[in-house]
Amino acid sequence: MLNPLQKVAVFLFMIGLEKGRKIMDLMDSAEIKNIFSEFGKLAEVSPNVQERVWYEFAQLGYEAKMNPAETLYVLRQLFNGGKISDKEKNPYHKNRFSR
Repeated sequence: MLNPLQKVAVFLFMIGLEKGRKIMDLMDSAEIKNIFSEFGKLAEVSPNVQERVWYEFAQLGYEAKMNPAETLYVLRQLFNGGKISDKEKNPYHKNRFSR
């Protein structure tokens, strides 16, 4: 079961360095710090987990043709439309999307 911050890290990993970097260029330093801390914890992400994360973001409206700003908007939907934060600062982590 992944929390929203972990899902964002997995998603950015899945879309690749170039596209992920363009999205992260739009984030503030706190958001980037939170995501990098999760990258460090990712060992191996199974295909099943990747499929579930991809499906969840598709349900939130993600499409591969989206530009970085549109993609960031979708990522922030896991945080009630706010900035990407760690669970201590964001009570919304116990949201309806946690699986």
